Amino acid sequence: MPLFVELCAGTAALSLRLAHPKARPPVSRMGAKTGYADVILRCLGLYPGQGAEHYLWCEPEAGVRLLLHAYRDRALATAAADIIRSWKEEEPRALWERLRAEGPAVCPPVDPREVARWLTVSAWSHASNAWGHGAGVVASGQPNRRPGCDALSRSIHSGLLSTIAEDAREVDPREVARWIQRAVWSYEQGNVRTGFVGPGDRRQDTTATATATATARISLDLPATIAEDAREVDPPQLPPGVVVYIDPPYQGTTGYAHLFPRSEWLPVVRRWRDAGALVVVSEAEAIPELMSEGWHAVRIDGERRGQKRTFSKQQAEWLTMSESPKWRPSVQGQLFGGSR
Repeated sequence: MPLFVELCAGTAALSLRLAHPKARPPVSRMGAKTGYADVILRCLGLYPGQGAEHYLWCEPEAGVRLLLHAYRDRALATAAADIIRSWKEEEPRALWERLRAEGPAVCPPVDPREVARWLTVSAWSHASNAWGHGAGVVASGQPNRRPGCDALSRSIHSGLLSTIAEDAREVDPREVARWIQRAVWSYEQGNVRTGFVGPGDRRQDTTATATATATARISLDLPATIAEDAREVDPPQLPPGVVVYIDPPYQGTTGYAHLFPRSEWLPVVRRWRDAGALVVVSEAEAIPELMSEGWHAVRIDGERRGQKRTFSKQQAEWLTMSESPKWRPSVQGQLFGGSR
């Protein structure tokens, strides 16, 4: 494939999976397509690990652009990982507050410490990060040192956690509390451990270690060009095989920090289609403006891998494509929305 383009790249989960069959972003991010990467590639007629001669990523947010630079620069990613490892012995709350107080990420310049700072703050600021653990953030904006309690609370309020006893008189609330506290301490910093770990046990910060490890793993030296604004890219007439993917802010849902409404990205995707690319759009619906022009749509939410969107109101996931999908979900997937 000569060129793979992500017009709203974010963490570029799709490009990573295309480049390597097991690659995934080192941090989680709202709306990331990590769980849908495989099915989207199948619909495009591509497969994980196939690779591309070149990548183009458009991303307005400075911190995420730092991460994208690390994807294409092994030395940068390795240096950032080493810096994160150097922080692992620091008290997590103090470190998180210190790094966050430095303000928004800056890019350019592309500095390995700034990459490390943004990744560390991001890992702790998303309770559902790429490894399923992390300090998380409570309502006050401070790191939650007891992720187990937070997860337990969410489970109780969502109605997912149930305890069954034959006789309520035999349930000792103190014993329930003791077991829960042991369980929480046994998962200090979200890391499964053997035996009892109390609050006085100051182990190394496993979140920093995991972040560093994941950062080092994404040093793929990908041949890529990074642009800040997709609207400013004017594609020439393209050779066969170019694929363009866009995951814009979904209409009617929580937006990203940078506005990119449908009225503005529709001309962009049409421009790429007219230049000869296969263009695909992710949204919570088939895009009516494009469907009226002969585009194709397929619903893929039944094919998501990994953690489901348990707490999200937005469950439907559609691809609107300038060409017919090369693959469609199974009959079972079609029962939950199917393809058109």
